[in-house]
Amino acid sequence: MHRAAQTCSWILLATLATSSAHASDFWDEVRTPGLTAYRADVETARNALGARRLAQATTLATEAIARLPDRPEAFVVRGFAKGEAGEVEAATEDLLHALELDASALDDPSAGSRAAELLARGAHLDAAAEVLARVLGRMHASALRQTVYALHGDVLLSRGPEHLQDALRAYREAVRGNATPRAELGLALALYRAGDEAEWSALARSVAAHGRLDPLLENLPVPDTEREARRALVLEATGDTAAARGAWDLSRGGAWDAAVQATLERLRGR
Repeated sequence: MHRAAQTCSWILLATLATSSAHASDFWDEVRTPGLTAYRADVETARNALGARRLAQATTLATEAIARLPDRPEAFVVRGFAKGEAGEVEAATEDLLHALELDASALDDPSAGSRAAELLARGAHLDAAAEVLARVLGRMHASALRQTVYALHGDVLLSRGPEHLQDALRAYREAVRGNATPRAELGLALALYRAGDEAEWSALARSVAAHGRLDPLLENLPVPDTEREARRALVLEATGDTAAARGAWDLSRGGAWDAAVQATLERLRGR
């Protein structure tokens, strides 16, 4: 084929593709009146969120929701905007509603892990676990995947003893290759609760050697009882039994309360 003919062919293909896209947009609008304006609002809201113009993102997402309240995308964007603004309860309401509208609304790895962390902070552990399970099933090996596995382990362990083995598997994946103090600490706590003393103690001492334990604990999306359990673990591993007892005492009342009571009884005998 001559060069001029090739050029004409590419122009024709591009024209047909553009025409097809326009036709698709047209029929989408016919089937769902208001969809074009909705998509524009959502896209602008996403851009505002990326630039941390949170009030604008919230306003645009709310306008999109008013146009088409049965679509999930705007609820996701507004949920993230509210989460960035520190409004965790309002954020989780939007994210949970998005999931009610479409169970796959948070399947994108970046969005799903971000949403799951907000859901965990809002104490919606079951929903966070479901989102993470779907996300991990779609992810390739990467540093992000290891981070998501650590979050999954945190969520599973926070749900209670019946999820211990699943939490251990998640943490094992999280520490594969390049382990972080967060993943090591989660694995240490899971091993402690599984009765593997040799490994949990070494991991907890490794975390202690990194220092900066308080900032690490403060940033974890886990209940306060689970945060104190991690603190107690490090204190016990480094030989500060009295302080460990105090931290274990503060971890009472959560999903692991019976195990904490047993631990306190054991430490009182020292």
